[in-house]
Amino acid sequence: MADTDIGWAHADAIKTMLGGLPYTVYIGGADIPDDADQYLVLWSPPANRPRSTLNGYGGEARTTTQVTAAGRTVREVITALDRVAAALHRQRPTIAGRRCSPITQTPDVPAPPAPEKDPNVRTTDGQPIFFSFLQFSLFSAPEEP
Repeated sequence: MADTDIGWAHADAIKTMLGGLPYTVYIGGADIPDDADQYLVLWSPPANRPRSTLNGYGGEARTTTQVTAAGRTVREVITALDRVAAALHRQRPTIAGRRCSPITQTPDVPAPPAPEKDPNVRTTDGQPIFFSFLQFSLFSAPEEP
């Protein structure tokens, strides 16, 4: 993996960790089919590369990934986010060539909003879709030789 691909590697590792849940997981929203009614969407930014040594950048990176859950009811959304939190919080992902810290639910952002209706999306039978989100932080550094 190139040093330039860290943000995507973080998102892909999180997606892999959510693979055991009963939801289709998308990175970004571009490929969600019109008939989807219960799913997760990862919104992951490019990696933040902090200056952490006296010599400058040592290859470390941090991302804060938003996991949005969509469902037919408020209960489906809350349940999905509870399952996401259980699957990710304090778990350590695997990324080839990198050491990863345990993922943490981001504490310094406002509490997730109550699930609300998405005004732009409906199920194939015309029912509304609800959504809400959580955010998770992941830090990684290059593996030492």
